[in-house]
Amino acid sequence: MLRWRLLTAAVAIPFLLWLIYRGPVWCLNVFVLSMTFIALREYAAMALRKVRGATTAVTAGGMTIALAIGLGASGTAVSAGIVVCLCGVLLGTLATAKDMERSVGTAGQILLGCLYGGMLLPHFIWVRALPNNGPGWVTFILACVMAGDAGGYFGGRAFGRRKLWPAVSPKKTVEGSIASFFASIFTGMITARLILPQVGWLESLMVSAVVNVLAQLGDLLESMLKRAHHATDSGWIFPGHGGVLDRTDSLVLPVVFIYYYAILTHGVVGPS
Repeated sequence: MLRWRLLTAAVAIPFLLWLIYRGPVWCLNVFVLSMTFIALREYAAMALRKVRGATTAVTAGGMTIALAIGLGASGTAVSAGIVVCLCGVLLGTLATAKDMERSVGTAGQILLGCLYGGMLLPHFIWVRALPNNGPGWVTFILACVMAGDAGGYFGGRAFGRRKLWPAVSPKKTVEGSIASFFASIFTGMITARLILPQVGWLESLMVSAVVNVLAQLGDLLESMLKRAHHATDSGWIFPGHGGVLDRTDSLVLPVVFIYYYAILTHGVVGPS
């Protein structure tokens, strides 16, 4: 397991850095949208595998929102995409229902998949496009989250004694969570100093701490989804890490936070 994790990281990190700093903008956009598509399929296969047509509904609804973010890049386009998604999913699910109670529950799961899978991850496209060092902010997010993941993994293996939340994630420990927190803060402060000169030491400490808390919450949320649907991993695409949902669960909440934080506190202008 550890060997596969290290090999995956050795390939993924240089590729991501190339995408962020050297690759054409469209390459990053296509990559993010492709990962979004796979994540939507993984969610549907995990949560709605017994519901006929659910995979198509989740994929179509989620990609409507994701494409609005990635291609429209405006608040108006995203709002329209969400409205189309909501109307299509609700009408399509409820109109064909024989069991209304079950149908409403299914509609809720489809909408959760559309919004969770289709709306959060594509925020990387917006963060990369920020005029005030967008690539630096993307790198900051990845550095904090990856350091937190590594700190939690190795800290938990070395010092883990007390379970953090066994009903949701049996392997996670309090000690691993603490190690993850401090690894993110340390890495975030160093990274910000190197590539985000507009962010001071105290600010980088506070932002790194929030990023780590959100990353751990996102990880627990995805673990909860897997436990609810009796799944070990969401997929297999990343050796040693599982599927796209497994690999991005700790990224989706931090990237949304960083996008709006950068807009509100550093005077950058987001999509209108």
